[in-house]
Amino acid sequence: MVTYLSSMSDDESAESEAVDTDWQQLWHRLHESLGRKWTFHVLRLLSERDVGFNEMKRELDGITAKTLSRRLRELRCRGFVERHVEATPPSTRYSLTEQGHTFVGALRELESLVTVVGCDDSRRDACAVVTRERPTTAVAAGECC
Repeated sequence: MVTYLSSMSDDESAESEAVDTDWQQLWHRLHESLGRKWTFHVLRLLSERDVGFNEMKRELDGITAKTLSRRLRELRCRGFVERHVEATPPSTRYSLTEQGHTFVGALRELESLVTVVGCDDSRRDACAVVTRERPTTAVAAGECC
């Protein structure tokens, strides 16, 4: 928490600290909710089209059925994804909610702002540099890898 040094009253100081804590709690919850492996992959795929479970599992190479099921459940509970069940023929499809489309839209904007560069040495898996501009990326890759 940030300590403010000013002539604020105790009430004003407490309010400022509460606001500061609120953003920290918000970012912590955001990371806790969406920072799990495969969450962004599921959202990104659903931003392209509605998808059934098995099709999603095939497209997200490497995800297990158990993990996919968990991520879909979590995203449904958070209001980002909805599930559609058809009786005839039996099928289940997933799609983004309006809130999900809004959120993924913001994430897709970030895609155009960054470049990911992997390292060229034996530490390749341990290092990837994400920056906005090529010259910055080159410098960062040289320093980090």
